[in-house]
Amino acid sequence: MVVCAVLLCGCGDLSASGTFEPARPQTLTVVTEPLPTDGFWEGSDDRPTGGLEFAMARELAHRLGLERVEVRTAAFSRIVSGHLDGADVALAQLTPTEGRDRVLDFSTPYIHASPALVTQAGIEIPDVQTAQGMRFATQANTTLEEIVADVIRPDRSPLRYERQADKLDAIRSGRADVGLFDLPVAEAIVHADPRLSVAAKLTMTEPIAAALPEGSRNVEAVSAALRAMEADGSLDRLAERWLGTSLTDSENRVPLLRTGDR
Repeated sequence: MVVCAVLLCGCGDLSASGTFEPARPQTLTVVTEPLPTDGFWEGSDDRPTGGLEFAMARELAHRLGLERVEVRTAAFSRIVSGHLDGADVALAQLTPTEGRDRVLDFSTPYIHASPALVTQAGIEIPDVQTAQGMRFATQANTTLEEIVADVIRPDRSPLRYERQADKLDAIRSGRADVGLFDLPVAEAIVHADPRLSVAAKLTMTEPIAAALPEGSRNVEAVSAALRAMEADGSLDRLAERWLGTSLTDSENRVPLLRTGDR
């Protein structure tokens, strides 16, 4: 695990988001998967430099009246199994599920995202039959891996990776034809790499939320701060900066891939 501390300029109004009890004085300790994650966490494990969730962590700390953010990294599979290793909150594009709810508590969602298919630029996926004939790359222990298996049902077994970065490298290199990502992540990927494109999105949506240790007293404080960030437009402004599009715009312009299940 790598730890990096980032000082903030000034403190926010704690009363605006309720009572927050940090694990360490005046510090919001955040855990995420190893960096980078395009658009969401930029830089390296020991020196985060930006990204939507990095910026959200700083804004959360400010609104909760804290002076600094400490960033830790851990394997995604460890985070979703409930091991936050002393962190107050996990920000790692996490979707609440029944299994995860047994070992973690979740905030109100800050994104509702459609799963989207990322391919090399110029490749079209007009229907689910085309998608089924393609070689998928998936990330282990994610809800997107389950969607590939249960909804798309490709003809060949997907290539399975532990890290999102490795899944993306498989698409870039041609080892895999396509991968499923939450749409805001997909938008950030293609914004950073014009060799890739978002070919289509599914009709379903997934909530993305912050995870907290099971039994945390801080769920409402974090949820209230996230709701305030959505209400005053802060989330959309951060998305436009780090993803290259607002959360609303990305949903509106990507074509649908109808699977027949919905």
